[in-house]
Amino acid sequence: MGLSLAYELAGRGMSVTVIDAGLPGRATDAGAGILSPATNADPDIYWWETAKRAGAHYPDLLGRLAADGVDTSPSGYATCGLLSVGLRAHEDDWFQPFADVVTSRSGDVVREISPHAARALFPPLGNIHRALHNPAAARIDGRGMAAALMDAGIVRGVQFVSGQVSGVVEGGPSAGRTVQRVLVDGQEDVACGALAVAGGAWSAAMGEWLGAPLPITPTKGQIVHLGVSGESGSWPIVSPLLTHYLVPWPDGRIACGGTFEVGAGFDATVTAAGVHELLRECLTVAPGLAGAEYLHTRVGLRPSSSDDRPLVGVVPGWENVWVVTGHGANGLLLGPYSSKVLAQGIAAQDRTLGDPAFAAAYDPGRFN
Repeated sequence: MGLSLAYELAGRGMSVTVIDAGLPGRATDAGAGILSPATNADPDIYWWETAKRAGAHYPDLLGRLAADGVDTSPSGYATCGLLSVGLRAHEDDWFQPFADVVTSRSGDVVREISPHAARALFPPLGNIHRALHNPAAARIDGRGMAAALMDAGIVRGVQFVSGQVSGVVEGGPSAGRTVQRVLVDGQEDVACGALAVAGGAWSAAMGEWLGAPLPITPTKGQIVHLGVSGESGSWPIVSPLLTHYLVPWPDGRIACGGTFEVGAGFDATVTAAGVHELLRECLTVAPGLAGAEYLHTRVGLRPSSSDDRPLVGVVPGWENVWVVTGHGANGLLLGPYSSKVLAQGIAAQDRTLGDPAFAAAYDPGRFN
């Protein structure tokens, strides 16, 4: 979120400094990177429309990064397709309503295919009951995308400060509350005309020193990565309706995730229980991966809001403080687009963000 926002602001001619504590457990470093708005069955139509715009934003963003001379290949972005699967007949009570919503929204893009056809697309797949195929789904590597955004930010003059923010200093001629400087532990203060909070799972602490509620809590997710011989880049993502997903990558790597650990706090350690859960479910869905090599486990702390919707806009009570956070498990899909919309608002000092419907839907002030 922070790197996307910095890049968008710098592209609008603003002087930008990113302050980053580099804390372990950042969700971007571990996220699966599934980009499949067409298989989002959320009943909130506007949320679904936002997801569609976010997915369509990626090719444009990557094109701009490439035009800035940045190597975008580490982002791993590719259209690979996705299989939404029901494993057993008793899942039809969940699968059929999901299929009805997804196929009706997709305009014939998402279609049901036979279990045999699904196994032909993803050879390690075991016996399944039903499958929907979304050929338009894509994937993104969060670490590689973040690195590309950082490189592009540097090209556009973004400055980076390593350290943890501990507070702000108010001041300035405005009649309202404004931030004049940001306090960074072990570093000089950073002067600013505007402050944007993109603190991920740690955003609530920033809300405390701003005196504004940012009700974000960490939801821990562990993701196992397995290695297979041969080419796996052409395989689609597998997303069972009631258990964990599988995301294949061209380097013979399969990501199996993710756990959903509410109440784990900021613990970013790999646990035996988490690895056991992931391998058990992975091999239930795809027993053909039984001979795969265990590579490693990644841990990310998803920034979850109290109503499961992002916070994007002006922080209540402040004239020049903005926030973009709370995207939960959808950060890699929604984050760059949210940052683009917020950048429009910051650059124009426009609280409607140039998109009043978006600003109203994700207004941070809804928690006041």
